[in-house]
Amino acid sequence: MSAQQRFDGRPQPAAVEPFVRRPYRERAARYQAAADRMATGGLSDRHSIADIGAGHTELDVCLRTEHGWRGRYVPVDRWTGDVDLEQWRPPMRFDWLACLEVIEHLTDPDRLLDVLLDSAVMGVVVTTPNPAVVDVLAMDPTHQTPVSREHLAGLGFYTSLHTFYGTPEDGICGVWYREGTDIVERHVTPARYERSGR
Repeated sequence: MSAQQRFDGRPQPAAVEPFVRRPYRERAARYQAAADRMATGGLSDRHSIADIGAGHTELDVCLRTEHGWRGRYVPVDRWTGDVDLEQWRPPMRFDWLACLEVIEHLTDPDRLLDVLLDSAVMGVVVTTPNPAVVDVLAMDPTHQTPVSREHLAGLGFYTSLHTFYGTPEDGICGVWYREGTDIVERHVTPARYERSGR
């Protein structure tokens, strides 16, 4: 057996460099993917977006500079107050909830995803490293739970693969639209993930 294959015959996930904060232009793909999914779901200037784990609020930058969006953006992060995302619940409903590069940092990402789905008027968009391609736990010492494309699909997310960290298809973008939402440009919406061989 090759050193690059796991016991099940699949290739070993690629090694990753130690965590280093990259400039915006190198991280922009995740914000662009999220913005595209919200636009596909009908994002308008009348909508609110809560950005869970907002960090440096670069999703807001992307939406305003690259898409001309002028809606209400609400960052939720430790620096905005006493926020523990392991326990946090939205204080109100938002049209959209974005949770980019966050769920892999939680011990129970499903708890947070459940409350986001319950609180979204229009939809929820998430991004996370793809554990089929990279070793998620080795990427960052604060990563706790790899979340697969299959797992997100099981929760009702449509998923697509992207290059977010430098290795092809190393990132997942998942979007959940509330039933009955008028999806603009349905042909852009990624197909629901289905395990091959069924």
